[in-house]
Amino acid sequence: MTATPIAGAGARIHEMRIVVECDHRLGTDDIAIMLAAVPAGWRVTPLFAEEDGVWVVAGHVSELVGTADYARAAHTLVQRLLDEPAVSRAEADLPVRPRPDPVRASLSAPADGPCPPGSGDLRWAVHAIRAEEAWAVPSPPGGRSRGSGAVIGQPDTGYTLHPNLADALDLSRDWDVLDNDDDAQDPLIPTDTSPWPGPFPGHGTKTASVMVGRPTTAAGIVGVAPEAGLVPIRAVESVVQLFDTDVARSVAYAHSIGCDLVSLSLGGKGFFGLERAIQRAVDSGMIVLAAAGNDVGIVVAPASYPNCLAVAATGADDQPWPLSSRGAAVDVSAPGWCVWVAGFRWEDAGPVFDVVQETGTSYAVAHVAAVAALWLAHHGPEALRERYGSRVQAAFLHLLRTQSRVPAGWDARLWGAGIVDAAAILTAALPTDAALSGDAAGRRPSASASARLGALVNLDDAEFDGAVGRRLGLTGAELRRAVSRYEGELAFHLLEEPDFRTYLLGGSAGDSMAGPPDSHATSSPGFAARFLGAPDVST
Repeated sequence: MTATPIAGAGARIHEMRIVVECDHRLGTDDIAIMLAAVPAGWRVTPLFAEEDGVWVVAGHVSELVGTADYARAAHTLVQRLLDEPAVSRAEADLPVRPRPDPVRASLSAPADGPCPPGSGDLRWAVHAIRAEEAWAVPSPPGGRSRGSGAVIGQPDTGYTLHPNLADALDLSRDWDVLDNDDDAQDPLIPTDTSPWPGPFPGHGTKTASVMVGRPTTAAGIVGVAPEAGLVPIRAVESVVQLFDTDVARSVAYAHSIGCDLVSLSLGGKGFFGLERAIQRAVDSGMIVLAAAGNDVGIVVAPASYPNCLAVAATGADDQPWPLSSRGAAVDVSAPGWCVWVAGFRWEDAGPVFDVVQETGTSYAVAHVAAVAALWLAHHGPEALRERYGSRVQAAFLHLLRTQSRVPAGWDARLWGAGIVDAAAILTAALPTDAALSGDAAGRRPSASASARLGALVNLDDAEFDGAVGRRLGLTGAELRRAVSRYEGELAFHLLEEPDFRTYLLGGSAGDSMAGPPDSHATSSPGFAARFLGAPDVST
């Protein structure tokens, strides 16, 4: 295998994107003319289709993606755009690297620490979720076993022709959102030579193998749904620092080609267009799942969205992975700590195919997505859509909540209903409409900025408003307007700056602070001081 250059990566690290919502009756030329604040030479393109009224305003800047100066410039442009009469909503699409609370991190096991007992078995994760028992469950008329007939859409770093994937990949419909072509192959650029911040070469291959891996004589690695199909969609170079518009377009693409579910082993700040794309997929009868997050504690977007199923990670001893995100947004947990996957051994001549052990909620969500594929195939994807319509995901969520395996001492408030149990889900009766009434309620897109921001920090909207209102001295409509206007910027700082999180939300450390934290949050254009009348957190 030889590495090939990443087309356009050097250009993307200087690209800035702002997403705006305008009157849907306006066309591209109208938008470009009306947005006087847009720098000359920038382009305006529809996020999905012109009739949606959501546009991506993009151009190249001197600042580098991931730097404080880049974020400051993006936030400043958002505020200028919000003053345009044509704009009803605007948010920067900022690649964010969520950062952990230092106190929490010091109490957790290191990500590369010892694996739990039992992790040496190549198939421990398959055993832990009882996948082999699920394969033996007789299918009803029209159904199939081992995931056959179910199609998974996978936005990730792309695919490779790893032996463990064999014929599992549907390369007739793969797509590269980054280069806008029909070749989603992962170029496998080594991390020390990639221009993109925090790249994850080979990540798409590793997560795909958890879902649809085919066994080899030498390794014996097998996916949870080894006869399901998988459509690779190259959408990211990094699964933590990414353009969410690329992820949104990937979800929309998976929807457009008829995938039955989407597995998102990635996460970041998110934005309203991504939540909208997920809802359209769910409304069509698809299932959408995402990784809860690693190292940061709080659940990242899109897993934090109520219309997306969120998955945390566990180990071979059924204990939660200490660095997995956790909280009320988590629906279920699955193996993600020291999981065996189809990976690579990086040598001087380039990457060499291998079987390796990896850790992260990326692998946990891949396990649950594969169980979803088993369930869809077992009953027939079309039969389930005919029965439930837009509530296929609600039916699967009901089974996760009622059929998951609950280890001793399990805390459902942090880790969801339990550890996914494939055999129990396939043998359980399909939920009735009455059973779904409670499950489906409250799983629509978040109704307010406070609800979306609160989900990132494990608070409901009232708790979030109360904490922020006390800190900023705002109440009622004034508080709601401020939180709505600066939603994207607040989300950025809540993820990037644990000190800011503590300060803004009034935690114990924040209560003892004489002033706001002095951190690298200079990326803020000083929204608290300039716009909300509170101390300037950007100093």
